[in-house]
Amino acid sequence: MGRNRMSRKRTIRNSAAGRAAERDPLPMAKDPQGASLRASIVSYGGMFVNAYPHFAAYLFVILCLEQVAFTQNPDSRDRSSATTSPVFQEATQRLGPSSKLVWAEPGSSSLERWTARSLIEIEGVVVSWDPKQLVVLKADASGPTTFPGDLVVGITPGWKSEAYSQAHQSFVVRDFQKMIQQGQAALAQREIPRWQQRVLASEMVEASMAIDQFAIAAKVFSAIAEEPSPALLFSRIPLPWTDELEKVTPAFAADAASWMDKDSQAIKLLGAAWSLSGSQRLRAVEELKSLAQSKDTLIANYASVQLWRLTPADQILSSELDRWIEVRDSILLPLQAGPTALLATRLEQIGKSELALAEWLRILTLHSDRVSLATKAKKRSDAISKGR
Repeated sequence: MGRNRMSRKRTIRNSAAGRAAERDPLPMAKDPQGASLRASIVSYGGMFVNAYPHFAAYLFVILCLEQVAFTQNPDSRDRSSATTSPVFQEATQRLGPSSKLVWAEPGSSSLERWTARSLIEIEGVVVSWDPKQLVVLKADASGPTTFPGDLVVGITPGWKSEAYSQAHQSFVVRDFQKMIQQGQAALAQREIPRWQQRVLASEMVEASMAIDQFAIAAKVFSAIAEEPSPALLFSRIPLPWTDELEKVTPAFAADAASWMDKDSQAIKLLGAAWSLSGSQRLRAVEELKSLAQSKDTLIANYASVQLWRLTPADQILSSELDRWIEVRDSILLPLQAGPTALLATRLEQIGKSELALAEWLRILTLHSDRVSLATKAKKRSDAISKGR
């Protein structure tokens, strides 16, 4: 990809910290879906705890006020009461400062979404974000704007909490163990927008995978998986994509086998993928074949890709490679990093280093936000280049 194309790409980066609300003049209502990320996860002697904030009534008020005009200023911290409406000021207090997002217009192929003309930069207060829709309050709009949630390919959050911002900064500078500890403490805070909870948790998954803490990554992701996730967040599912299966401990293997008994397809996928190299291999293969037929396309795609591990070496070039590339390119962009890493790994296993190099470089170019995979891609691409 050319530099001009990538200049528009956005990944999760540092952002301004938010502020605590000083007052609560609006009515509050109970969240009909219950608490988000309400799971106790033991790691490093601490607890991963969260409580979902009850701000549903406030969001309803915002979404109904479609006649309010907003002034145009991307930094909500600099707004004054003389230039902004009370509703927008209240939105920043409740939901945090404006965030910057990149939303991709659908194209006929996944790669088209990375061209400059097909990317839309969005800035505003994020009201909600789920697979179906992203709802944003823009400064110059008279009401909320809605986009398909699964087509968000990058986000720079305007964190509501200083603790969230600090944990994120540790992630940016790749102090992963510190980030996990800070993240646990931050997620214990109340009245944080649900989407921010889930973004920070997804960074904790990435941090855990980067330091081979697979059990922690799986437990944190199990909290995210309690409800459907946008593709950008689901792509952080901690599956083995390269050599991770070689590092599985007996205790983790036992946990993974038990996950295949769970009702959640995402957790079943985790269990089956991590069981491919152990005593539960035959069962894992059957589970993956079943999940590959799932009506959930995210689950089905990842299950079918994990089955690439079973292809005999002599069949990869002769019959499978073109199909694998076609499958990978058909997947939503945020979910392509893992399949690309597995493709590169298999190409190296059959001695096709030059082809593998192209795939590792693809990860470095398109998926730098996936720090665990990007780190491996850098290591492998350097090794291949030196061996030429």
